[in-house]
Amino acid sequence: MADSYIHQDEAEIIGSATSSMRAIQIPCCLCGTMIHPNAANQCGSCLAQQFDLKTILQRGPGGSDLIIHQCRQCRRYERSENVKQFADYQLESPELLALCLKRIPALQPGSHKQSGASQIDGMMQNRNAVESIHLADAMWVWTEPNSMRLKIRLTVRANVIESPRTVTVQQRVLVEFRVAFKQCPDCNREYTNRTWQAIVQVRQKRATSDAPRKGLIMLEMALAKNAHIRRHIIRMQTTRNGFDFYFMSLPHAQMLSSFVARIVPMKIKTSKKLVSEDVKNNTANVKHTVTCDLVPLCRDDLVIADKAATKGGGGAGRLSGRLCLVTKVSSNVHFVDASPMRGGDVTDCFADLPPEKYWKAGAEKSYR
Repeated sequence: MADSYIHQDEAEIIGSATSSMRAIQIPCCLCGTMIHPNAANQCGSCLAQQFDLKTILQRGPGGSDLIIHQCRQCRRYERSENVKQFADYQLESPELLALCLKRIPALQPGSHKQSGASQIDGMMQNRNAVESIHLADAMWVWTEPNSMRLKIRLTVRANVIESPRTVTVQQRVLVEFRVAFKQCPDCNREYTNRTWQAIVQVRQKRATSDAPRKGLIMLEMALAKNAHIRRHIIRMQTTRNGFDFYFMSLPHAQMLSSFVARIVPMKIKTSKKLVSEDVKNNTANVKHTVTCDLVPLCRDDLVIADKAATKGGGGAGRLSGRLCLVTKVSSNVHFVDASPMRGGDVTDCFADLPPEKYWKAGAEKSYR
């Protein structure tokens, strides 16, 4: 049985003549239990039976059950049915609690004026009417994660009109939501062909087909650790020498290419293609392609830095014309002299090669 009691205004308590008058008890008009006088002259048990607010709070739009939609693929919840916005909320979080409270029509401002007596005819026996319902407290009730149900315990106050007076009733009500699957617009585009607007083509071409492509392995590990970069990728395909990432807009594709440039050395080239054009509305469907060519050098590779590359501004500095070993690959390629001279300076055995100098020197012709 729901907990109920009468909420007395401070003005009524101050208006009492003496403390002895406040101690007077009267029998309940229904069951005869001795109680303190209140506006309804009823005890808490009788009020809970007569004014059951759960039937009002449990009703959704149109008299149906309370439903909250969730995407099956990305597990995001629908924020607004009109705008079709989905957001990621943790289970039993304050954000999800606020979303559920907004889906209860009885708690929205002005809901009692729109619903009228037809919404509460199942719980009223003496043609009483609920004037307003105010939320006092809300808390989660644990449910099995796979049950597709969300339960909230509400503490609400309602002004019930019992002619010729108004009674304020407070109850604790358990409200249950049913979670229904609904595909979000982003996942809908993912399963629909020709919806992408930008593609990032990551390639690393080695001298031989069986040579390990460690740059692609580093990129794959970095994407696995960064969920913020992956969240805009709608589709990914594996090709012979790399990956293809599809996006809904060019800024998202450029964000991925900038992220990859901080991990491995590469050069970026952007191109676009006109698919269709509407001259009357001055709109066009343009698809962008961002090509990322990774430097084919990997860690532990033994290469020869051609001395002729120094003339074109793409040399390896002090190691030009010598046999070098690749010690590290990040945004630059780090070399160490494979056969250092005796008695020489240690700093002369190391050199860094930016990706711009690598491509300027003639790529594979200068470093092989």
